[in-house]
Amino acid sequence: AVVSTQSTGAANEAFTMFADAHRNYHKAGLEFQKQAAPIMNKLGTYLHKAVPDMRLTIKKYADAKFEYLAYCLKIKEMDDEEYTFNSLDDPLPRVEDGNYEYRVVLRCRGQARAHFLQLRSDVRVKLQLLNSKHVQDLTEQLEKWTKVLLQYYEDCLHISKKANVFPIDIDLSTVVDAQ
Repeated sequence: AVVSTQSTGAANEAFTMFADAHRNYHKAGLEFQKQAAPIMNKLGTYLHKAVPDMRLTIKKYADAKFEYLAYCLKIKEMDDEEYTFNSLDDPLPRVEDGNYEYRVVLRCRGQARAHFLQLRSDVRVKLQLLNSKHVQDLTEQLEKWTKVLLQYYEDCLHISKKANVFPIDIDLSTVVDAQ
């Protein structure tokens, strides 16, 4: 609160108008906060929920891809080993036992491939959804933010124009005598 002990009524009224203008700035600021909070919440949801979820999905996809490629490499190694043994006319022990290990690795590779392809599809869908949300929602929220901010600045400008009290005529003799 602004306290004025001026003997001139015009100075007292000017200080009162100045104090009222600052109270009105505060009210306009509170209204701005009320209008801006939902916009910030929506943007926060995008940044703190959607984007981290996408990162997690991509990480799972990368892990599945690595697993699938590891099985492919293992099968390649086993095929090379079998080729080497065949070129030496030496029987491969695992082939004589029914080639069980090779069949297990083939089955695991097939399962890993299916899992990898499913996650790749999930990543594509999520990226498309995230991109469309980014284009639509972010644009809409920024437009709302601009409107709310513009309204706040216009309110403050209107308050400032109403409170144009300067220069203030002050009786300096009462200020000097008081000290």
